[in-house]
Amino acid sequence: MTRFPISILLLSACTLEPKEDDTSLPPTCEQIQTEFQAESIDIRSCTEAAQCGQELTGTSCGCTRNLVARLDADTTRFYELIGEAGELECDLGLESTCDCPEVRGFLCEDGLCAWDYGTPPAYPDCSSAEGDPFDLDAASIAGDTLLVTVSSGGGCEDHDWTLCWPDGAFAESEPVQARLEILHDDHDDPCDAIISEDLEFDLLPLKAAWIASYAGKSGTIIIKLGGESLTYSF
Repeated sequence: MTRFPISILLLSACTLEPKEDDTSLPPTCEQIQTEFQAESIDIRSCTEAAQCGQELTGTSCGCTRNLVARLDADTTRFYELIGEAGELECDLGLESTCDCPEVRGFLCEDGLCAWDYGTPPAYPDCSSAEGDPFDLDAASIAGDTLLVTVSSGGGCEDHDWTLCWPDGAFAESEPVQARLEILHDDHDDPCDAIISEDLEFDLLPLKAAWIASYAGKSGTIIIKLGGESLTYSF
C-alpha cells in the first residue's frame, strides 16, 4: 500500500473545498449599468397614464426632460445606482436636450411613464355674454374633466357649448383662481322645450398653463364658473 505524507493529504483536502465567492470586490461599471437599466424600466413601467407622475429629478439638464416613474415606485435603489456610477465615472446614458418645454401632463408610452408634450388645445377668447341664455344646474370635477349640467330652451336644433377663459390669466391668491365661462350657441332653435344636457370639458389646457406659469408639477386651482367655486387639484 502506498503511503502519502500528511502534508500532501492536507493540501489535497484543501484544494477539494469549494471556493467561496469574493463579495468584497466593488461592482464594475458594466454591472452598475446593467442593474441601472433594469431598475429604470422597473420603476417606470406602466399600463395607463394615471399610474405616472413621479418626476426623477436630476436625470436631465432640462426640467421637463427628467425621466418619469410610477407614482407608487420606490426610487431608492435607482438613486443609489446613480451615486455609485458617479463615483466610478460610469456613463448611464442620461442625455437629453437642456430645455423645459410645456407639458400637458404624463402618459404611458410603450409601457413606460413619460411626459406628455402634446400641444393642449387653447381655450377660445370668448364669454357667455356672447351666446344664448342657459342655466348652469350643476358643476363638478372628476380627474382632469369638468362636468356640468346645463338646461336651456330648445328641442329642434343641436346646441353647441364652448368652455371659455376670457382673460386667460390666473388671479393671484392661495390657491390661484381661474374664471371660466361657457358659451352657448342654440343655432336659433325655434322650439321652447326645456332641454337638459350633461357636458364634459377637458381641464388639461388649464393645468398646462399653471405648470408653465408656476414651474411646478402639482398644484391646485380654484375654478370660478357662474356661481360655482370648484377645486381642481392635480
